[in-house]
Amino acid sequence: MYTNEMRNNKNKSAVVQTETNQQYSAIHNLNDAEIGLQSYNLDIIKKIAKDFRIKKFDKTRVKIVEFGAGTGALADIWRTEFGISPTCIEIDPNLAKLLQSKGFEVYNLISKISEPIKYLYTSNVLEHIEDDLSVLITIRQKMQVGSSLIIYVPALPILYSSHDKSIGHYRRYRKKELIEKVESAGFVVKKIYWNDSLGILAGLAVKVFGWKSTVGLGSKKSFVVYDKYVYPISKILDKLFFKKIIGKNLFLFAKAK
Repeated sequence: MYTNEMRNNKNKSAVVQTETNQQYSAIHNLNDAEIGLQSYNLDIIKKIAKDFRIKKFDKTRVKIVEFGAGTGALADIWRTEFGISPTCIEIDPNLAKLLQSKGFEVYNLISKISEPIKYLYTSNVLEHIEDDLSVLITIRQKMQVGSSLIIYVPALPILYSSHDKSIGHYRRYRKKELIEKVESAGFVVKKIYWNDSLGILAGLAVKVFGWKSTVGLGSKKSFVVYDKYVYPISKILDKLFFKKIIGKNLFLFAKAK
């Protein structure tokens, strides 16, 4: 039912994280994205906050969990923009130490959180997990009925490139595939839409020319240029009509049933 690139070994990830091999070897890519994609990351958090109905510096003590927090780029935005420090799930011990040094509550496994979770989001993480359905089921087991789940993932298998493989992506998602997996895990999908329509052109360029190529794709400067000039236009196009048609990523919003 969930046939994808991993099933026929065409796109098997070169960077595999498991409970016994927890270190993520493409941390450099996370650092570059954190520095270069500040507006992009802020937009992601604003969309998540809007669905969670969280306002800036709301005095209500809202507990949010980020599954796969990485370097803390998104968690930092929650703290500075909303006055909220998310609980972070991060399996990589070095990244976990970094998150702890920033003052975040960190667990290497979601099962170690004792209380039920009401709000959870995960951004650009599920594509790194071979058995993503099992992880979604585990997440559901820690959530209350009616709790909110938000997922942000890379989309369109046609864009899968050597760069995806090098940073540990097992797949890029089809809309139907993502919906089926989330529903099979015990959630009701409220809505799903495409994000970053112009990003498709960047994805195609990476596939044709390669990452860190002679044309400068993948450099810190390319992140900054994209963030400053391309993504703002992409946001406008998405709002007009493209989020219903196509985009480089998928945003999914669901409730636990």
